[in-house]
Amino acid sequence: MYKKDYTVGLDIGSTSVGFAAIDDDYQPIRLKGKRVIGVRLFEEGKTAAERRNFRTTRRRLNRRKWRLSLLEEIFDPYMAKVDPTFFARLKQSNLFPKDKNKKFTGSLLFPKTTDSKFYDEYPTIYHLRYHLMNDSRKFDLREIFLAIHHIVKYRGNFLNSAPIASFSTDKINLVDDFETVNAAYLQINSSNPVQLDTDQADQVSRILLDNKLSNLDKQKQAAKALAQKSGDKKQDKINNTTIKQICKALLGYKFDLAVVLNIDSDDHNKWKLQLSDENIDSRLAELTGELNEAQLDILNVLSRLYSQITLNDIVPSGMTLSEAMIEKYKAHKKHLKMLKDFARSLSKKDYGQVMEAYAEYIGNIPESASSKAQKKISQDDFYKKIKRYLDDSKLGQKIAELIAKNEFMPKQRTNQNGVIPYQLHLKELNQIIENQSKYYPWLAELNPNEKRRGKAKYKLSELVAFRIPYYVGPLITQEEQQKTSNANFAWMIRKSEGRITPWNFDEKVDRIATANRFIKRMTTKDTYLIGEDVLPAHSLLYERFKVLNELNMIRVNNHRLSVGQKQDVFEKLFQKHKTVKTRELIKQLMASGLPTQPRITGLSDPAKFNTSLGTYNNFAKILGDEINQPDRQEDFEKIIEWITIFDDKDILKTKLSELSWLDEKQINALINKNYSGWGRLSRKLLTELTNKKGQSIIDRMWNTQKSFIEIINEPVFAEQIKDANQDQLDEDDYETVLHDAYTSPQNKKAIRQVIKVVDDIVRAAGRAPKFISLEFAREDQESRRTQSRLSRIKKIYETTTKELVANDQIREELGNVKDLNDRLFLYFTQLGRDAYTGERINIDDISTKYDIDHIFPRAFIKDDSLDNKVLVKRAVNNGKSNNVPLKLFGAKMKPIWKMWKDHQLISKRKYEHLMTNPDAIDKYKANGFINRQLIETRQIIKLAANILANRYSTEDTKIIEVKANLNHQLRQSLHLYKNRQVNDYHHAVDGYLSAFVGQYLYHRYPSLQSYFVYGQYQRFFDKQVQENMKFNRFNFLYDLTDRDNDQIVVKSTGEIVGEKSKLIEQIKWVYRYKFMLVSQEVFTKTGPLFDQTIYPAGSNKSRLIPIKKDRPTDIYGGYSSSTDAYMSLIRVPDKKEDKYKVVGVPSRSLASLNRAEKRGHDAYLDQLRQVIAKSQKKEFQIIIPKLRYRQLIIDGGLKYTLGSSAYQYNARQLVLSEKSMEVLVTDFSKVTTDLDKQNQKLIAVYDDILDKVNRCLPLYDKNQFRKALNGARDKFVQLPILPKFNGNKKEEAGKVEILNEILLGLHDDASTGNLKPLGIKTPFGMLQTQSGITMSSNAVIVNQSPTGLFEHRIYLKALLNKLNK
Repeated sequence: MYKKDYTVGLDIGSTSVGFAAIDDDYQPIRLKGKRVIGVRLFEEGKTAAERRNFRTTRRRLNRRKWRLSLLEEIFDPYMAKVDPTFFARLKQSNLFPKDKNKKFTGSLLFPKTTDSKFYDEYPTIYHLRYHLMNDSRKFDLREIFLAIHHIVKYRGNFLNSAPIASFSTDKINLVDDFETVNAAYLQINSSNPVQLDTDQADQVSRILLDNKLSNLDKQKQAAKALAQKSGDKKQDKINNTTIKQICKALLGYKFDLAVVLNIDSDDHNKWKLQLSDENIDSRLAELTGELNEAQLDILNVLSRLYSQITLNDIVPSGMTLSEAMIEKYKAHKKHLKMLKDFARSLSKKDYGQVMEAYAEYIGNIPESASSKAQKKISQDDFYKKIKRYLDDSKLGQKIAELIAKNEFMPKQRTNQNGVIPYQLHLKELNQIIENQSKYYPWLAELNPNEKRRGKAKYKLSELVAFRIPYYVGPLITQEEQQKTSNANFAWMIRKSEGRITPWNFDEKVDRIATANRFIKRMTTKDTYLIGEDVLPAHSLLYERFKVLNELNMIRVNNHRLSVGQKQDVFEKLFQKHKTVKTRELIKQLMASGLPTQPRITGLSDPAKFNTSLGTYNNFAKILGDEINQPDRQEDFEKIIEWITIFDDKDILKTKLSELSWLDEKQINALINKNYSGWGRLSRKLLTELTNKKGQSIIDRMWNTQKSFIEIINEPVFAEQIKDANQDQLDEDDYETVLHDAYTSPQNKKAIRQVIKVVDDIVRAAGRAPKFISLEFAREDQESRRTQSRLSRIKKIYETTTKELVANDQIREELGNVKDLNDRLFLYFTQLGRDAYTGERINIDDISTKYDIDHIFPRAFIKDDSLDNKVLVKRAVNNGKSNNVPLKLFGAKMKPIWKMWKDHQLISKRKYEHLMTNPDAIDKYKANGFINRQLIETRQIIKLAANILANRYSTEDTKIIEVKANLNHQLRQSLHLYKNRQVNDYHHAVDGYLSAFVGQYLYHRYPSLQSYFVYGQYQRFFDKQVQENMKFNRFNFLYDLTDRDNDQIVVKSTGEIVGEKSKLIEQIKWVYRYKFMLVSQEVFTKTGPLFDQTIYPAGSNKSRLIPIKKDRPTDIYGGYSSSTDAYMSLIRVPDKKEDKYKVVGVPSRSLASLNRAEKRGHDAYLDQLRQVIAKSQKKEFQIIIPKLRYRQLIIDGGLKYTLGSSAYQYNARQLVLSEKSMEVLVTDFSKVTTDLDKQNQKLIAVYDDILDKVNRCLPLYDKNQFRKALNGARDKFVQLPILPKFNGNKKEEAGKVEILNEILLGLHDDASTGNLKPLGIKTPFGMLQTQSGITMSSNAVIVNQSPTGLFEHRIYLKALLNKLNK
């Protein structure tokens, strides 16, 4: 047992946990003979989205099979009399003639009359459907079945809820949709909203539905009709651009959603969409989380209108679906003849190219096709290929005209068919039933469910009209699923046992109970309170919270609204209007007695509030004064939750009917409301936690001027949150908490790994640590931030700074800039003026004659943000020393600084820095500075701290939350260079720094422990706390990084914390330490069984895997490769010496292996032997049954982890010199002097890497990488420092780039480097053995604990001796 106190430090990332355990002298302790400093590496936690998509598709196909099997059951007794083997033959219709399993040959559908005659009469299924509806004669029962089978199988979407009797595709009512869009644009930008001309709605509808116009003409004419002229040329240009993109979207062209929704984004490709794209649903799902309600309203309207317009193209007005499809068939046939006639006029080569393009278009590639031929191409790609060959001939011009109108060679089956609603199919089914029931009366059997006969008159019709509600999920109960598969994806609750059908669904399934269970599954959890369900986004309480928070954040003439003013605004503006504009607020404030025109600041949109009481206003219209009745509030919240959950209006009506006080009119009005989304907070957080006066958080927001974040951090509430969370936690059941936690899968997995790492250290030490110091790594968002800077500055320059800029020179300079570094950003935010003197700056001199100065010197606070930086003349900066701007330049510059703030060129925080005198800071400002420097507010840190504090509560372990900026400050000040590409040790160093900083702060600042020790809450307004709040410096690492004194002392007690020089030397010793622990998580793979591409028979892919058990690959083709769940090590006898080979165990065999394992180890080995034998031609012996991915192997000088049965990943960490590390972190794009010297530095780094590879990495003899790297040195020397470009084309790689590629290939993961510029063609670091990895008999399989402190080594030689006995 380790007998002393120790501190565990953790640096937590999405794929790593850096850790260290240190003693009171800040030295890493030794446990199990090893220094406790290292890193745990693991695969990033993945969302369930991909698995969910597979599951949803599988469920959809299973439900289709369910419907079709019911259809077959209805027909079976009648079909048996006509053709007893019809269904058996039908099941074999997709078998190839060569297939031995094919029992029936010849005509499968109509043996007597022949199938060819049937297809001559009905070339497509739609021809058959048409005749069944319209011909007054008795059809063959088999023909009726085939037609109805097609209708039931491809029954269409359920996006339109209109009953079949009133459903029509003849026209589109655009007025309501345009009004919705206009209202949404008013919410997005109330001062200059885009507005569609609703007076032109009917004309636009006619244009969009006019099938004689090409889509391009439709787009132009519709855009022209919709545009309204405002008289402001600039605004009109914005309107026209937006409307053009809207029209493009409606007609299926690629459009810019960012333009349509007024989104300021530099990632233009992200927002470019095409509603006709077959993957549009997944694309939209990725984006909708970033949209507000108004933007979602616009997007929903566009999607719906696109579907309606496209549907009109598919089924023109007055036609049935079958008629429209037959017309497409006729047109396609006619155009094919036209295309062939035209192609014959071309050269033989061009003729082949044209006809090959057609073969690609219809997905029927002949064996004689060229190697470049694609399996299938879109209509757009087909048109592009054909247009290359069109000439001025009559036929060529005719084809060109048809292509321009998107009418050339239409197909019946396209991805656009997804817009066809079920009502069109149902209409045809009913017509077929009514026409043929004269001869087959049983077809017209009425729907057994009388309540649904209005939607589906006949029993057969219900197979099309009935849809299992999405909230029901799989048609299996939770208990049944647990028994059969141990899965947890079912939640249905039964009313009674028995088979479920569309006709007895409500007798068998308890919709209400199932829906309630679904709600519990779907509701997300509170950001602050573990396990508490959040409120709906449109909850009255949640909207009240958001409005009050925004009101408490704004400033009127630099002051917060008084409580009375705020309450007045809330009741007189927000409770009366859905959108509250700034001008309305000003009017209200002046009416209440403000003597002058108030200036409003603090709103993200200066023209209006972003929050509203939308639900309150909606309900007030429906329910009248009842909305304010206290005893109804709980019911109102239920109603909002039901509307949020249930798209199904029937069940919504049922739920609403539970509230006896609602009348029919109110119920119908509420049913038409559509609410979606969830908030972040729970009812318990807002209303049930109270202070000593009994005030809840929402009460405090109403009765005080405080914002939510200020109230939530009041000790009385912070303590209650901590206690409530501790009550939810069980020492051994943190998984339940993590499952419900409101955080990402990546964060959840990281916390799981943290617990494993700490438990491992505690196990080795024999006791819990005194401190656990946590830091969560932040993502590097610098590039995104610099891009958004430019967009923001340009926007400000376009609007609010017109009167501030005396000439256009600075505007032109901004227009020429493509990206903003810090100097340029400061130059433009300061309007091209010195921040201390106000003098004009020459933009060409900003790098040579001007400095970036810290407003508050580092002695006062360590703040490297742009809020603490200004651009000033070097000479002026040198004279400032450690003084502050207010003292030296305030008299002259105060008005200019204020002007910059008022026009949003600088932030309020920056303005406060400029206006602050450190000598005159009061206790309130001091508290604010300390908060920003020391308090970690991220909820993921709080969650990890909660779990760890509970886990080690009996040992009184204290959890210290370290802000990432403090670790960064130490790295920067002490030149602890970090390059993530070199090795993984930087995670370990960060873990050590977390331990160091946490322990240092605890001892150096005992009076401030409540700011960083989890669970300690100091009452700021207590007298003794106020007395201790006498700080004039807020750089809490100043004694370590900047102060001259060597001895670090606690001023209030005289206690010596340590000696600066020794502490720094200790940090640097750790930084240079070369034997840090590295542990990899090992895992088995789950997911797809194969790569998802099916290759045809005869393809050049070797050893295809059958699609199904009874589908030979030489006939049906198959998958090229399967995914392996894990690997096994086998011995293959050989004449010279036995081979020890790693082989993959396919995921598709996992089920049978798991079943065998339940029967015992011997049964598992027998089954595994059968699985492996399928891929092994020689005899073999299983040595190690299960080797997981990333298993560590040491084999002589080789040290690697398993990437698969064929891929090895280097497991030796690359350690370079400090000089090399310094060079690798240099930004050479900013280096303009001593280029020869810099060049030599880069060559020295290459040599350093080469030396380490030659001495330590024999694994890179694979593919002769070591030899190639040595041979490529001369080529590297000749390269420039940075790549050379000719326009956008790179002509030559640079040294910096090549070094990064080398480091990629040397890292311990799947990454490879591109070293083609050095003549190395194989991706550098791709350590693949095609025939499979082999080991020597001296190999060692190393099983590591999460930290690597514990190891279990399996020596292959010893294992072989044991097996041979």
